[in-house]
Amino acid sequence: MPEVPGVSRIELAKQFRGTLSDIGTASPQDAAEADDLDLAAMARAALNYLRGNPDPQRNYECKWSLGPLGIPCHVLLAPPRSDAYDLISLSDTDSRMDWQYAHMRQMAGEPKADAVEEGVRRRIRGYQRPDHLVWVNPAAFTGPDAAVAEEWASTWGTAKLLYSLTETYERTGDKTLAAEAREILLALKKIARWDGPRAFYPAGPAPWKDGQWLTGAGWCSIHARNYPFVVEPCVRYWECTGDEEGLELAKAFTEGFLADSQPGMGELRIDAKTGAFQGHVHLHTHAIWGVAHLGAILNEPRYLQWAGRAYDFVVANGTDYGWSPEFLPQPEYRSEVCTVGDMVSTAVWLARGGRPDVWDQVERTIRTTIRRSQFFLTPAFLELFHRLHQDKPREEVARAIVELRRLEGGFVAQTGFDDWVCYFASIGKAGLNENGVQMMGCCPPEGMRALWEAWNGVVETRPEGVFINMTLGRDHPAARVRAFRPQDGRMDVEAKRPGAYFLRPPGWADRASVRLMRRGKATPIQWGGPDGAYVAAPDVAAGERISLAWAVPRFTQTFVPTSVPGRSDSVSVRWVGNEVIGVEPRGKYLPMFEAK
Repeated sequence: MPEVPGVSRIELAKQFRGTLSDIGTASPQDAAEADDLDLAAMARAALNYLRGNPDPQRNYECKWSLGPLGIPCHVLLAPPRSDAYDLISLSDTDSRMDWQYAHMRQMAGEPKADAVEEGVRRRIRGYQRPDHLVWVNPAAFTGPDAAVAEEWASTWGTAKLLYSLTETYERTGDKTLAAEAREILLALKKIARWDGPRAFYPAGPAPWKDGQWLTGAGWCSIHARNYPFVVEPCVRYWECTGDEEGLELAKAFTEGFLADSQPGMGELRIDAKTGAFQGHVHLHTHAIWGVAHLGAILNEPRYLQWAGRAYDFVVANGTDYGWSPEFLPQPEYRSEVCTVGDMVSTAVWLARGGRPDVWDQVERTIRTTIRRSQFFLTPAFLELFHRLHQDKPREEVARAIVELRRLEGGFVAQTGFDDWVCYFASIGKAGLNENGVQMMGCCPPEGMRALWEAWNGVVETRPEGVFINMTLGRDHPAARVRAFRPQDGRMDVEAKRPGAYFLRPPGWADRASVRLMRRGKATPIQWGGPDGAYVAAPDVAAGERISLAWAVPRFTQTFVPTSVPGRSDSVSVRWVGNEVIGVEPRGKYLPMFEAK
């Protein structure tokens, strides 16, 4: 094929799978325009969901069983009990949401917690017993068909509380929180089993009681063979408190992962050479994230390689725009936003650990999967909603829409490649998996975590200088980044402090096309930073404006997804730089991408 000026086919092929065709260079019709992707606005919308989901009348119990196209939108998957209405929310949905209140407020510029945020935190703190573990009914782990009457200790919820208290200590400096977090860390350590210096839980994330693990009830029969969620909270605890015992426990569990210390995992175990595994993807990626984080801050190649191979395996079974499968293998093409959040968290640490091109995967995920799955009552959604419920009284439909407005800013939990609707058999009926649009409550806060990770990754300060990693708008204490439309191939940076600045064009950019402007004048390109992936601008003065530009490819990518055995459906994606502008086959009900 002939070469296209300003486009590097070799670099494109490194980042995009399948067949690449119709390759050209994007030509903006008008002058460069500001990017319309606003991370802070997405965070403000997310706060609407975080404040609208919990029920103050039920002690701020959160909702998990959400199906927005049905009336009502909240239909329980598990029967209610005296201790909870939506049992599956306990120590899972609420714990995930607890993290994101402060994150979204910081992004949105809101300094104070409201009554809902405080109520959710009180609720989670109320799960603790004197042993410092979190005790709840284990329905979130067993599912609706395996009723368990008593409470069990949740290492999952306990680890999430450890993370919450640790970050609150970092924000407030309240030493009593650091002391409480240490007690939680020691409680998680106390129930671990040991394989020499390596730690493990014999039933992964399954609930624990009196030395026993809940392994045979419902979902636990599978979940008990997965990795536990424990490394990331231990790493974060150590980062925030400096307590070396947190670091040592994180390393002990990670070494247990790498040495296969946990028994009975079978096909769910990650292959150390290939990163391959089977089963519920999110329970794997929630563990992988912590190992990548630990590997990056310790500069430990074994940890980075193990996490990186598993990450690459998930990417290979998903798409290049951040859509990640719920299961491997799975019966239908369905993503899970919990996995997407994990993948962004893992990617930022892999990028910091020596793979700067992975920043492009973060940006593509935010621009496409995360942005396009944020839930709003769009005209298309409302038209479909009214059509599906045209046989119901107008007042009933109106009340349902009022309730749905409380969920705006959350994230559709599962999507197809180009459709919010991925359950087709009974679209419009009430129920999590029956209404067509699946929105289990665990996923929206994980979509928010992806936003938070990307927002933190746009600008970073390191000993070498200020690094601009992605072309996303961000006002940071060190620099204000103005991003332009993806087709414009440009970012402007206003330096807020003197020193060296490093600006990263997309990894696929043809280096011959990259242009640097300083003080309004073209400046010779000097490559530097990790892997030589950044354009270096030394001796920048506070207040100086720097502009970086590059040629942007437009192309069509065609590939066959691999997460559903026996299917060979071809998917075509039209790209302009790091943004998807169309997917074929197009979504049937609520398409996520529209041709531009």
